[in-house]
Amino acid sequence: MNEELERRKILIVEDEFFSTNAAMTGALDRVRDELENRGIEVVAAESIEDGIVRAATDMDFDAFAVAVNRTKSAEIKLQHLLHTILERRNRIPVFLLGDRAETCGALDEKIMELAGEFIWILEDSPAFIAGRMEGAVTRYRARLLPPLMRAVWDYNRTLHEYSYAAPGHQGGIGFTKSPAGKKFYDFYGENLMRTDTGIERSSIGSLLDHEGAFHTSEAYAAKVFGADSSYSVVVGTSGSNRTVMQSCLTGGDIAVCDRNCHKSIEQGLILTGALPVYCVPTRNSYGIIGPIPRREFTPEAIRKKIEASAFKGKKTTPAYAVVTNCTYDGLCYNAATVEADLAKSCDRIHFDEAWYAYARFNPIYKDHFAMRGDPAAHRGPTVFATHSTHKLLNALSQASYIHVRHGKRPIDFARFNQSYMLHATTSPLYAICVSNDISTAMMDEAGESLTREVIAEAVDFRQSLAKMQRTFDGQKSWFFTPWNATVVKDRASGKNYEFADAPPSLLIEQQHCWQLNPGESWH
Repeated sequence: MNEELERRKILIVEDEFFSTNAAMTGALDRVRDELENRGIEVVAAESIEDGIVRAATDMDFDAFAVAVNRTKSAEIKLQHLLHTILERRNRIPVFLLGDRAETCGALDEKIMELAGEFIWILEDSPAFIAGRMEGAVTRYRARLLPPLMRAVWDYNRTLHEYSYAAPGHQGGIGFTKSPAGKKFYDFYGENLMRTDTGIERSSIGSLLDHEGAFHTSEAYAAKVFGADSSYSVVVGTSGSNRTVMQSCLTGGDIAVCDRNCHKSIEQGLILTGALPVYCVPTRNSYGIIGPIPRREFTPEAIRKKIEASAFKGKKTTPAYAVVTNCTYDGLCYNAATVEADLAKSCDRIHFDEAWYAYARFNPIYKDHFAMRGDPAAHRGPTVFATHSTHKLLNALSQASYIHVRHGKRPIDFARFNQSYMLHATTSPLYAICVSNDISTAMMDEAGESLTREVIAEAVDFRQSLAKMQRTFDGQKSWFFTPWNATVVKDRASGKNYEFADAPPSLLIEQQHCWQLNPGESWH
């Protein structure tokens, strides 16, 4: 195991007034020495501003200690620091260090909510204080990794097993026996090689049988993504889509398909022998593919499609429906409405959300994704969502999830898993599986913060583009126009804004600013 991975690190932040108290600075120096004697690296930030920058950019810290003189410190800056620390790490230990006589009476409610523990630095021994911090770091490290990552980490750190079967590179040693192989080994590193091992590792469990750490990891993913069951996939969402289709369909079944679908949906039709009828999306003068009109989802429209189909068979009731959400041009359906409409014709509905795995984690997408709300409250059809976690979450290529909410005509697990194994592999790369586990943990801990950051960047780009377009238009010249509403309304104040001038927070937080309303010329 790389020593860098095992290193423990604490950031100590001193406010600008802390150094004026010689007794407290001396006590803090002794605590710092104790921590370093215990093998914990201590990094110092000599101002709250410096601490904010480090907290925002360095994710390797295992704890934060903030040394404050609360009679003089700027309260707003301290809150900003604590918010920055916890925004992406809501489980990390955060200590406030201060003098009880001066600090205790000055603590307000907001600070007390954000800090995990208060240490009166002059009233306990440096060894005791350092011990409390070390204990907190140990507990944090124990809870840091999601289930599959933890199992693979522990396997690599403690077992050091030889494999007498596949893979043939034997923990990477095979690569070191030629110059080109050694470069490959050095480029990717020993940990990847050592954890690329056979599927028979009982200490980790089985991907294909959904046992051990794989089972725990998939149960964790179901909880985070709002499903009844989730399944980790190592052959991309192409494999996920084909898996769902082969578990739902047999020869001659009718499948209601989005005409703007991924090729894996076509492949699923070929493999199952199901007969498609297509719902055709709109397309505007820019060539942008829009949503399927709602009228296409009515039972009457679907019945007419079946009657008129060139693939007419003996069956007349759809067994399955699939909609691409979001579309390949980035348009998101109100999934609650689509599901309710299709449920009148079909008991199994599949949302291919390959590019949309993040939707559950930001309120701006409310009702516009498959696994919305509480799965325990779900009534109606069996619903599938397939996610390419490698596309817009932090997972390696080929990583995907299948999420299921059980409803009418649920899929028998044995049938589903036979389809799953048909499209999986008996030799999965554990790093792909673990990256799925990590992407889940990241969204669980900081999903709203991560998505808000990306949305803010997109809004900033679009508004900059709109301002440039306005400038060029004033010069009677041409420039790109962002494809969005030209005027947005703040419903709270009733004020209308040109898109370029709208408050960013309005565009980041309010769904109505992005809706396609009938009759609007911009779309």
